[in-house]
Amino acid sequence: MGVQAAMEFLTANKVIVSREDVKAENNKEKITASLEESEGEVKEKSDPSVGIKEEMMPDPENLSELDKDDKENKKRELDVKQLEEPASEESIGDMIPKKKRVRLSRLGQRPSSSMPHDGSPSKAPNTMIHALPPGLADEPPKEILEEFREWFPKGLLKKTLTGKRPPRYSKTHDTLDKPHDLECMQVEKKSWYYELATSAVWLWDKHIDVAFYYLRNKIRQFPELNQRKVTTVDTIFTAKVRSLWTVYQSAPNKFDWACCDSIFRIMLGVRVQSGASWFDVNTVLMPIHFEGLNHWALVKLDLTNWTIEVYDSLEHEGPHNSKVREGMEGLSKFIPLVAEKNSLFEFKRRDPPGNYPILVTIMKDIPKQANGGDCGMFTIKYAECLIEGRDVRYWVIDVRMQLFREWIACYLWAHAKRKLEQSYKSD
Repeated sequence: MGVQAAMEFLTANKVIVSREDVKAENNKEKITASLEESEGEVKEKSDPSVGIKEEMMPDPENLSELDKDDKENKKRELDVKQLEEPASEESIGDMIPKKKRVRLSRLGQRPSSSMPHDGSPSKAPNTMIHALPPGLADEPPKEILEEFREWFPKGLLKKTLTGKRPPRYSKTHDTLDKPHDLECMQVEKKSWYYELATSAVWLWDKHIDVAFYYLRNKIRQFPELNQRKVTTVDTIFTAKVRSLWTVYQSAPNKFDWACCDSIFRIMLGVRVQSGASWFDVNTVLMPIHFEGLNHWALVKLDLTNWTIEVYDSLEHEGPHNSKVREGMEGLSKFIPLVAEKNSLFEFKRRDPPGNYPILVTIMKDIPKQANGGDCGMFTIKYAECLIEGRDVRYWVIDVRMQLFREWIACYLWAHAKRKLEQSYKSD
């Protein structure tokens, strides 16, 4: 057992030599050593290139144990290799469990990842597609706008049918050949674009959600906008907050905070598409619908000084503003309670500290609508101006509402059409 003694001397560890090792030593073929460690035995395999005579093969009963040892050794070798090689930013993000990533997002320390995009062709997966231009006041390319204007009136009904949301085109023209993929929804009807593009026609929640989704994408795609630390939410957020506030008022001591899971997830940026954690931004823009007024408006929540500004396109004073303030009560009083529950105040401090209501200001001297159907588009336009850091009053001279509605419909139609023609896949 000279080899065993020598190995124990060199390694300062007790070495156990198996029967196969003794037999291999006697035949001058190979030696297999097993080192005892604190967590168990680690076996070192011999060079696979060394030939093993047929009579030296182990008994069939021991094959399962050898296979198990072989798998364990391969796993150890892979772990050592991963420790020796520095991981890329993307691989680090993939190695972090999903729950851990949510906790990191909550602390404002989200792992690095590649910038998301709307879609990419199969041959160029990293190609970025921008549905909207840097500024929504930018006119679409002439050839695209002319193509949209040629497609838009085909099959248009001369007389609008009755109903809550009547079709605008004949049956053969209203149903699209293939649904248009706009991430938040699949557009199946041509009438959806008519409602978006036509002034004085009221916008539905999906119009607002799609527009705000692409505004969030634009923030992430253009660095100069991303540096402004602003994000948006969808129409569900404000409706959910006001609904839960009503429940909370009825029995504050018995309120189940598990009901706020979707709100917590939106604030962490993990439920809303292309969202950002509130721990990482300073401004949150929210579309809100006042049911009693049948009216859309924009809410700006400033997380640096904890104030709320309401951008309302209706000029009315008195009763109208009273209903707006009444509708804002849930956001003003319930958001601080939710922020306290998910520790947002630890990173976005209030002065003085506390979960007291947020001050609400209804903005004056801003562009107002001339009819009853453009409130949704004014809400989108207010948000776009604030994201770009512009004065919301500048665009009154630059562009008229009808043109703006046509242009945003054209941009989204062209984007969906391009995705279909070039087989782009959504990220």
